[in-house]
Amino acid sequence: MSIKKIFDHPLVYQWFQQAGGFFGARIKAIEAYLPISPGDKILDVGCGPGFIVESLPEGVMYTGFDTDAKYIGYAQKRFGKRGEFVCGVLDEAAAERYGPANVVMMNGVLHHLSDHEARETLGFIAKALCPGGRLFTLDGCYVEGQPAVSRYLLDHDRGPYVRTRSGYLGLIDDTFPFVDVHIESAISRVPYTFLIMVARKDV
Repeated sequence: MSIKKIFDHPLVYQWFQQAGGFFGARIKAIEAYLPISPGDKILDVGCGPGFIVESLPEGVMYTGFDTDAKYIGYAQKRFGKRGEFVCGVLDEAAAERYGPANVVMMNGVLHHLSDHEARETLGFIAKALCPGGRLFTLDGCYVEGQPAVSRYLLDHDRGPYVRTRSGYLGLIDDTFPFVDVHIESAISRVPYTFLIMVARKDV
C-alpha cells in the first residue's frame, strides 16, 4: 500500500501529523501569529479531517473545505457540532456563499498547488474576506543551511510545490499587499522548516 493510500484514512493521517509534531506546529503558529476572537467567521481551506476546530476559541463560526470525501465525512461526523464541513474547493461561488470571513486559513495547502492554482485560489480567498480580514498560511519551506533531515522531508513531501520564501511571496503579493512573513524551525518534533504568512486585505 502506498503512502498516499495510507493517508487516505483520516485517523492515520492525523496520527502522523501529531506524531511528527506537524499538527502541534499549526496550533503554535496560530497562537503566535493569528489572534482569533469568539464570533469570528473562519474559513479553513484544506481542513483535512477537521481536528483544528477543537483548538479554536468557542463561539467562532467555522467552515472547513476539503476535496477528500473521507476526510470531510469524518469531520462532519466527529466535529459537526463545532462547524460546517464542505467537500469541495473555495471557488468564486463558495466565496460568495460563505463570506465575508474574518479569517481564511490554509494549513499545509499552498505547497500542493501549482502557481496558477495557488494564484486563482488566493483570488477567491480575497473575495471571501471582509475588509481588514486576514489570510493565514503555513507550509514547508526551503531555506539556506537547513538541516539535512528537514530538506529530505521537504524533498519527499506529498506536495510537489514546496517553495522558498520568495517563491511563496511571489504567489501572494499581487493579491495581498500587506504580508507578514515568519520562518520557524523549532515548532515541530522532527526537524522541519515552516514558512508562515499572515496577509491582510485592504480596508
